[in-house]
Amino acid sequence: MKNADLYVTALVVRPGERKANVTPKRAVGVLHLPLDRAQRKLALTVTAPEKMRPKQPLKLKIVAKNADGSVPKQVHVLVSAVDVGILNITSYATPDPFASLFGRKQYGADQLDIYGQLIEAGQGRLASMAFGGDALAKGGKRPDTSVTIVALQSAPVTLNEAGEGEVSVDIPDFNGELRVMAQAWTDDRYGMAEAKTVVAAPIIAELSTPRFLAGGDQTSIALDVSNLSGTAQKLDVKISAEGQLSIPGGDQSKPLQLKQGQRVTLKVPVLAQGGLGQGKIKVLVEGLDLPGENLPAFTREWTVGVRPAYPAMLKHYRATLNDQTWSLPDGALEAFEPAGRQALLSLSSRPPLNLGEQIRALKAYPYGCLEQTASGLYPSLYADTATLKRLGLTGEPDAERKRKVEIGIERLLGMQRYNGSFGLWGSDSDEEYWLTAYVTDFLLRARDQGFAVPADSLKKANERLLRYLQDVGQIQVNYSQNAEHTRFAVQAYAGLMLSRSQQAPLAALRSLFDRRSDARSGLPLVQLAVALEKMGDKPRADLALTAGLAVGRKNEWLADYGSSLRDQALILALLEENDIAKEKRDERLFALADEVAASRYLSTQESNSLFLAGRNLLGKPEKDWTASIASGTETRELSNKQPGLKLDGALLGSPLTVHNQGSEPLYQQLTVSGYPTQAPPAGGENLSIRREYLSLSGAPLNIGALKTGQLVLVHLEIGAKQRVPDALVVDLLPAGLELENQNLAQSSASLEDASEEVKTIRESMENAGIKHQEYRGDRYVAALDIDGNRSVHLLYLARAVTPGTYRVPPPQVESMYRPNWQALGDAPAQMVVKGK
Repeated sequence: MKNADLYVTALVVRPGERKANVTPKRAVGVLHLPLDRAQRKLALTVTAPEKMRPKQPLKLKIVAKNADGSVPKQVHVLVSAVDVGILNITSYATPDPFASLFGRKQYGADQLDIYGQLIEAGQGRLASMAFGGDALAKGGKRPDTSVTIVALQSAPVTLNEAGEGEVSVDIPDFNGELRVMAQAWTDDRYGMAEAKTVVAAPIIAELSTPRFLAGGDQTSIALDVSNLSGTAQKLDVKISAEGQLSIPGGDQSKPLQLKQGQRVTLKVPVLAQGGLGQGKIKVLVEGLDLPGENLPAFTREWTVGVRPAYPAMLKHYRATLNDQTWSLPDGALEAFEPAGRQALLSLSSRPPLNLGEQIRALKAYPYGCLEQTASGLYPSLYADTATLKRLGLTGEPDAERKRKVEIGIERLLGMQRYNGSFGLWGSDSDEEYWLTAYVTDFLLRARDQGFAVPADSLKKANERLLRYLQDVGQIQVNYSQNAEHTRFAVQAYAGLMLSRSQQAPLAALRSLFDRRSDARSGLPLVQLAVALEKMGDKPRADLALTAGLAVGRKNEWLADYGSSLRDQALILALLEENDIAKEKRDERLFALADEVAASRYLSTQESNSLFLAGRNLLGKPEKDWTASIASGTETRELSNKQPGLKLDGALLGSPLTVHNQGSEPLYQQLTVSGYPTQAPPAGGENLSIRREYLSLSGAPLNIGALKTGQLVLVHLEIGAKQRVPDALVVDLLPAGLELENQNLAQSSASLEDASEEVKTIRESMENAGIKHQEYRGDRYVAALDIDGNRSVHLLYLARAVTPGTYRVPPPQVESMYRPNWQALGDAPAQMVVKGK
C-alpha cells in the first residue's frame, strides 16, 4: 500500500419497529489506518550559535542521518531564518515535509443519509415554538505593531557524502530572536529541524515614533539605548534629522554612562515640514569600548512618512496661444506647500484632453473599488514608457508596468461573484450590472494585449452578460432616475462585449434596438450600433449610430457611473477604435475639449474615458510646431514630438511663461497640483459633513488636552440635499491618534457600557447605508448610499498614543462619480496629546 489516507469504516444499521416505538438507527465508525513510514524519515539536526551580532553572517551546520543511522545520499536542504515575533503572531509551526506527505489525511469519502433527521419515536407531545439567541463575545484583535520584519531564506544546498554541510545567511541590522527552519529531502526521504538564535548588538538603539506625521506637527520621539556589551560603557549619542523632519535647535548630542544591562530613554523634539514625503532620524553612537575589538561608530536610521495635513489642491490654467506669451499669475504658487508641489504642462495643435493629467489622476487615486481599480489600470495597459515621456510623465519600466496589470487582474477577479458578475468592493458585494460589462471589457482588452486572463473567469463573465442581454429581468435596479435607461445601457454594453467574439444573439440586439427610445444618453446607442454592425446588421447599426450621435445626457443619476463628459468621451473612443463616423470626430473632439475645460473635478470614469478617447490621437501626426517655457532661471523647449513636460523643483518657479514660437494657434493646459499651506474653508455642494470628538460617555472632548492612552470616539454626521448613492467619506487622522480597532463590535474597548447617547448614534450607524469601510493607518474611509434630505451617522474609535501637538485635517465627503458634489467640514487648528 502506498496511500497515507487509509481508513477502516464500519456502518451499523438497526431497523425500526412500529409496535415497540423503536426508531431506525445507524452508527458510523471511522478509524485511521497509519502505515509505518519511519524508514523514510530523515533525522536532521541544525547547529546554530546561541547568540550573534547583527550585520553578520549566520553560519549553520547541518547533519542528516537515515532512520537506521546510515548516511543518506544526495540530501537537499532549504534553510530559512525568520523573526520569532512575526511567527508568534500566527503561531506558525515549522513546516514538516514528512508529516505533510505521510501524515494523516482528511477522510476522503462523503456519506449522505437522512437518519439524523428522523424524529425519535415515543409518547412525547408536540413542542411549542420558542425564540431567542445568544452570541459569542469575541475579544478584540491584537493592536497593529510596527516591527522590523526579518524573513530570510537561503538557496537550496546539497550535503556532502557524509551527510553534512554548512549554510550561511546574512543577517541585517536586527535585534531579536530568529527561528532557523530547515527542510531536507532526497528522492524518497524527508525531514526537518529547527533551532533558535538571539541576535543582539552590544549597544541597542530603538526609536519610538508615530506611524506618520503631518506638516506642522510637533512631537517628541523616544530613543531607547541599552547596553548589552557585558561591561559598563561611556557613550556619546548624536541624533540628527533630515528630509521633512527637523529638530528644533539643531542636532542633539548627549553623553551617556551605562552600566551592563542598563537602558536609558532619551526624548527628542521633532518638527514635521509641510508637503508630502519622508523624513529620517539618524542616530550615531560613539565610544563603544570592547576588549580586543576595534569597533566603528554604531549608526542607525529610521524613516517616518510625512503627509499633508489638508486635502490636495488642483489649479487649471487653460489658454489658446497665437504667436504670443502666456504668464502664470503672480502669487499662484504661494498657496501650495513647496514639498510635493508640481505641475504638468501640455501643448497641442488639437483641442486638448489633457491626457497626462488624466493618467496622473488615475494612478494617484488611493481608493480601490471595482470601477476605480479597472479604470486605474488602463494607462498601464496602453501607455508605455515612450508614450508617458511624450506627455511629460516618468513611466515605470515595462516589466514593472506589466506586473502592475497582472496584480490588477488578480484583484479584479477577486471581486467576481459566484454567477460571473462582479461586486463593487468584493465578491460578497451586491451585483454591479453595468460594471460587470465594464470590467469584462477591460479583461478582454488585457487578454488581447497578451496578458493571461483565466478562460474560465471570462467564460463566466460572458455567460452573465448573455443573461443580461437576453433577459432584462436579470437587471435589478436599486436606484436610478430612469430605470429603463439603466437596463438599456447594461444590455447595450453587454451586447457590445459579446459581439467581439460573435456571441451576441442578433435577435436580442434587434429587440434592444426596438426599445432604443429608452436611452437617455447617446453612449448605449453607439455601443448598440457597433454591436449590430459586428453581428452583420448594417442598416440598424446606421440608424442606432445616427440616433446616438444626436442624443445628449442630462445631469441625472442613471446607475451607469456616467456623466455627459464621460459619455461623450467614450463615444469618441468608440468612433476612433472602430473607425466610424470620421466626419464627426473633429467636431466632437472640440465639443469634448470645451466640456473638459468647464469641469473643475473629474471622476475616475471621466478621466479614463478621456484617456481612451485621446490615446488614439497621440499616434496621429500633427503639424510641426515649437514652443518654449521659462520658469525662474530654467528654460525648456517643447514641440509636436515632445508636447508634455512635468514641472517641479527648480523648474516650477516664478515667473513662469510659455511662448508659442509659431503662427498657428496652440492649446495650452497647465495643471498645478499640491497641498495648501492653509486649511481650506468648510463648505460644499449638495453634501455636508460634521465631526465631533466624544468621550465614551458621549460628552464632547477637549482635544487640546488629551492624555496618552485616552480613548477618543469620533462621530461623523453626513447630510445630502439630493440622494448620493456613491458617497465616499474620508476622515484623515491627526498623527497623535491611532485607530483602536477595525470593528467596533469587537473592539478591545467595549462600547456596550457607553452612554445612551452613544448607543443611539451606534443604532443610527446600522442604518447608514454603509457599503464598505476601511480602517487604514492614517484614515477612516467609508462608502455610503445617502438619501436626500436626511443625515447619516458614522462612529469609530481611536486612541491618543504619542505626546505632541498635531494639525487636525478636516473631514471630507464626495460623490465618486459626480465629483462636483463634495464637502469639507470644520476642523480645530490642532490637537494636543500630553504624556501621563
